[in-house]
Amino acid sequence: METKPTWTLRFEWEQRVRNFMLQCGYLEVRTPLLVRSAGMEPHIFPIQVSADSGPAAAPVFLPTSPEFGMKKLLASGASQIFQFAPSFRIEPKSPEHRVEFTMLEWYSITLDMKGLQSEVSNLLRAAGPLSHQGKPIRVDSKCRSFRVNDLFLEFVEIDLRKHETKEELARAAALRSIRTESTDTWNDIYFRIWFNGIEPRLPKDEVYFIENYPISQSSLCETVADDSGYLWADRFECYAGPIELANAFSELRDAGLQRKNFLRDQEERRQAYGSERPESPIDEDLLTSIAKMRPTVGIAIGLDRLAMLALGARDISEVIGVEPFWE
Repeated sequence: METKPTWTLRFEWEQRVRNFMLQCGYLEVRTPLLVRSAGMEPHIFPIQVSADSGPAAAPVFLPTSPEFGMKKLLASGASQIFQFAPSFRIEPKSPEHRVEFTMLEWYSITLDMKGLQSEVSNLLRAAGPLSHQGKPIRVDSKCRSFRVNDLFLEFVEIDLRKHETKEELARAAALRSIRTESTDTWNDIYFRIWFNGIEPRLPKDEVYFIENYPISQSSLCETVADDSGYLWADRFECYAGPIELANAFSELRDAGLQRKNFLRDQEERRQAYGSERPESPIDEDLLTSIAKMRPTVGIAIGLDRLAMLALGARDISEVIGVEPFWE
C-alpha cells in the first residue's frame, strides 16, 4: 500500500480542523495580504514588499497576522469568524519557525475566556492525537491552567505585584543568580527569570494554559483583576508540552487606550532597535473599528506547529510541502 507524503496528510488533516470550526458555527473569511500596518508589537518584524510611488509614498507590508483585518470585520457586524491565514515574520529559521507560516485565527462574541479555553481543548482533541519528538502529549477534556504570578510565586518566590520597577525585579533576579544587564527593560528581566526559573519546570507531556500576564506584555487586550484587585492582562497562551501553540485575548475595545499602547510599543521598538527596525504606522481604521466591536475573545494558533504535533513530524518543513524560496 502506498504511503502518502506527510504534507498530503497535512492538508487532509487541515480539512478536519476546518470542519470543526464550521460545526462550531464559525464563518470562514479572508483578509488582505498587502497591508499598510502589519502589526505594532515591538519584537515582531514584518516584511516590506513595496512602496507607493510619488512624494507621499507609503510602505506596504505582508501581514504578521490577520488580526487587524478580522477586527474590522467584527466591527462591521461579524460575530463568529475564522481564517487559515498566510502570515509573515522576519525571524530565525528553526524546527518550529519559518518566515512564512499559516495561522488559524478566530474570534467569537459568544464566549468568555474560559469558554474559549474549553473550545481550544475540544479542537486539539479533534486534531489529535498529539506528540512531540516521538513523545505523546495528553489533551484532557479540561486542560489545566496556571496564572503567571502563581508560577512566579511557586517556582522562584517572586510576587510580581511587589516588583513593579525594573530595579526591584533586577534585585530579585540577582538573589536567584540570574544575570541581568543595565540596558534590560522590566520585560527583559521578566523573561530572563521566566526562561531560567519557570519554563524548565512546566509540564512536558500535556496541553495546558498560562493566563493573566503582566499588562506591559499585552497591548491588544482587556484587563482582569485578581483576588487582591491587582490588574493583569486578560490573555492566555496555550502550550502543548514545550511548544507554544496559541495566544488568546479578551479584545481591547477602547480606541484611546489602544493608541496609547501602540505608541508605547513603538517607543520600546525604537529603544531596542533604533533605525534597524523602523516603526509601523498606526492603523487608524483599526482604532475606529475596535470602538465599534462588541465584547469579543480571539485566538491565534500556529497551524503548522499544530500539524507537526498531530502528524508526528519533527520539523515544520515536513508538513509544509514546498519550502519558500527564501528558506
